[in-house]
Amino acid sequence: MRIDLKEWQDISEIPEFKDNPFIPIRSIPPDVKKFIDIVDISPRGVKIKARDYVGVFPLSDDIILTVSPKAPVEDFLYMFYKAQGIKLDIKDIKKIAQAGRKYGIEHPNVFHFLITALLAELEQLKRLGFLKTSQHVTQDKIIKGKVLTKETINEWLRGNQQKVVCEKFELSKDNIVNSSIKFTLWSLINMYSNLLGDEIKNELFKKYLWFKDVSLPKNMSFIEEIEKILTFRALPNSRSYYYSILNLCMFFIANSTLEFRSPKRFKVRAFAVYMNKVFENYLYAVLKEQLGYEYRVKLHPTQQLFDDNNKYSLELDYLILKDDKPVLVVDAKYKSKPVTDDFYQILLYAEKFGIKNSLLIYPSWGKRTSTEVFRFKERQVHVMYYDLSDIKKSESTLREYIYCLVNLKEE
Repeated sequence: MRIDLKEWQDISEIPEFKDNPFIPIRSIPPDVKKFIDIVDISPRGVKIKARDYVGVFPLSDDIILTVSPKAPVEDFLYMFYKAQGIKLDIKDIKKIAQAGRKYGIEHPNVFHFLITALLAELEQLKRLGFLKTSQHVTQDKIIKGKVLTKETINEWLRGNQQKVVCEKFELSKDNIVNSSIKFTLWSLINMYSNLLGDEIKNELFKKYLWFKDVSLPKNMSFIEEIEKILTFRALPNSRSYYYSILNLCMFFIANSTLEFRSPKRFKVRAFAVYMNKVFENYLYAVLKEQLGYEYRVKLHPTQQLFDDNNKYSLELDYLILKDDKPVLVVDAKYKSKPVTDDFYQILLYAEKFGIKNSLLIYPSWGKRTSTEVFRFKERQVHVMYYDLSDIKKSESTLREYIYCLVNLKEE
């Protein structure tokens, strides 16, 4: 059984569980509990509610929960990649998203959507070619390349007088980049096959066979190297189409709580994207991009809480400075509306940094980005509801609003 929810959605809100909102299981696996809320437990089972995690969560051997973002998939992808510092145009994201539309009705969750996007991106390898790198090869059956004297003598001393060991360099697609893609396909086929329709499973296996000459990694040590390749864009320009493929592969691998020891010994616990962290890092990228070089944006700056004791400190999400002088404190909260503690917190930040205005940012969906203001003595707390269903417009609205708060005119 597969249960599809949206972020923060209660299971009783979907038609299949409206009359009986209890999943027929005794308990939630310990590894999954932190990703969902348990609303109620009864003899009929467990009632749950999705939290701010998007992904795939095994509840039992035959029950899988999928949680999709409330934002449109292309906006979710754009926000996710931007949060990682990857600069992609929203138009490129929409092209990727279009590849998943075919399966959008049959599989109404982001996990299937992104698998379909990966399959579409992989078609570029067949059309434009595989990345090949120079590999050092030694052989003893064919005399080709440089003869390795020491190794050849050792073979003769062992009684193999007919052997001559040679070395050469040749181009091969058996490299860490292609290995990481093969590992991703292998993971999807082996760990999530019960979630996938026959058409997607067949496509995954077909693509997996493209890599039959590529080694399957014995462990996950390749992740760090692939992240460096993505960060520094270390691939040849002629193979730049690999970046979108690798980004999707890292999306699946990095967000899977996978216990991997070898291709024969593995266990999937969950596939989870923590949206609170994505939202926070995304806004940091937006603030840096939109405010330009005139301003500096600090992420998680700290300030001593007490004047006479440095044991305790405050940490906020963002501090905006101009000429190294703080001009605005900003905090992001991935929830639908503020609570009292949010105001206490941001007012304390403003007090410690000596700033009149402060800004709280919350996500909203399907509503135009809006703001409201709360006053406390000489200080003002501005609350922005940031529309994630029109993400590019929200970015420009945020820029204009911040310029207004710091009494600056956009140049």
